[in-house]
Amino acid sequence: MIKLQNQVSVIVPKKTNDGRSTKSVINKVNKLFCLNFGGTSILEVSGYWVNNGKVYHDNNLKIISNVENIDVETIAEAANMVLIECEQLAVSVEINGALYIFDTSDSIAEELEEIVMEVEK
Repeated sequence: MIKLQNQVSVIVPKKTNDGRSTKSVINKVNKLFCLNFGGTSILEVSGYWVNNGKVYHDNNLKIISNVENIDVETIAEAANMVLIECEQLAVSVEINGALYIFDTSDSIAEELEEIVMEVEK
């Protein structure tokens, strides 16, 4: 029996804000998670948010891995990929049910290290 007590995920938009496909980023994040975590599940999710009184909507994929040990470098690499290559203002990362939203001003790897230290207590 294998027990994978941790779950990590990154939400990847299907399109950039100007409508370009992010399929290559989705494939890269999925491959990264598969190579480092052993496998993934991918769920379709919709996201909504408000900015200046206007409601925005995104169609996204949530790439999920169940893992024994949380690999901060892998998650940070995936999150940075979404921020940069999908041209996003923020990226959502979920660890064991808690959602963390990072933007380009965050030091994602450093912040994830602190989060994982708390999770592993």
